Amino acid sequence: MIKILREYINYKLIAKGRHGVHSPFVYDLLDNCLRKKVSQNVFKRFLSYKTQLNQDDSFIEVTDLGAGSKKLSKHRKVKSIAKISGTSSRYGQLIFKLVHHYKPETILELGTSLGVGTFMLAHGNPNSKVFTVEGCPETSSLAQKMHREYQTKNVDFVISDFVSYLRDYKGTNFDFVFIDGDHRGEKLLEQLDVLNNHIHEESIILLDDIRWSNDMQRTWEKVVSDKRYHLSIDLFKMGIIMRRSHQEKEHFVIKY
Repeated sequence: MIKILREYINYKLIAKGRHGVHSPFVYDLLDNCLRKKVSQNVFKRFLSYKTQLNQDDSFIEVTDLGAGSKKLSKHRKVKSIAKISGTSSRYGQLIFKLVHHYKPETILELGTSLGVGTFMLAHGNPNSKVFTVEGCPETSSLAQKMHREYQTKNVDFVISDFVSYLRDYKGTNFDFVFIDGDHRGEKLLEQLDVLNNHIHEESIILLDDIRWSNDMQRTWEKVVSDKRYHLSIDLFKMGIIMRRSHQEKEHFVIKY
């Protein structure tokens, strides 16, 4: 707790607003994306979705293919998973804003969990196709049930480990990728290596929990220095990376 507080204070001290940014792409991100408000209708439905999960006393058996939760056993109450693992309202809005602004047509999510982030990916651009991958069958099944109830029409749910899915994938390159599953640095790097075959120059890759552990933070720093990604943006809990090889390599710490 002390470490993350120290990190947050440091982030606030160095993070820049729109007037401290000289990149046209990042300025547009700040001015025309992050500063915009989420549709109230979508946000109310998002909060309703989260509330329903937070009040669900039923149990499911969780199959952890990743680092797993630091606080939960495998036989878990849905509401316990929701309170620990669900996308927060603040960062759920970030997901929606990014998708709504850039209008990606093909979206990939690695780590469905209870489908909270999936909800914002799908509703950010209802004309997109969202492929969401989860290693736990019971968790994925519950997410599918919730999305049927909330009448989400543009999501394909896949049960698989992430790397196997990426190695077997034969479809269109992804325009937007949200990675929120295995919180082990070496696995994240492996996923990014395979994912590299399925993205283009302007694909946006959004990484969650970049400060989840010392390992994840070190991995984020490696990703930022990776020559394949010419643009990286630190939003404290989440980070954005893009190829954009036509520009000079730049890293930004942005207020959010």
